[in-house]
Amino acid sequence: MVATKIDYEAPEPPYRQIAADLIRDIESGTLPVGRRVPSESTLIETYGVARETARRAVKYLREQGYVRTVPQRGTYVVARDQGADA
Repeated sequence: MVATKIDYEAPEPPYRQIAADLIRDIESGTLPVGRRVPSESTLIETYGVARETARRAVKYLREQGYVRTVPQRGTYVVARDQGADA
């Protein structure tokens, strides 16, 4: 994962910038289907953001159908046709 520096002056909020980075990695295959996405702690370290910002980025990915969260295991990339309910 190559992190883009957060642009706090951009119209897109930080959580969407993080999500865009992760979506790029998913669509390019860097984060393949079935692979765990970086943890909140990793996102916090990588991007220098608050926990809530990292949480919102993952929530956005879930809402867009890129990932699903397995309780006590983590958040994983899903095939886009599976969606968030798979």
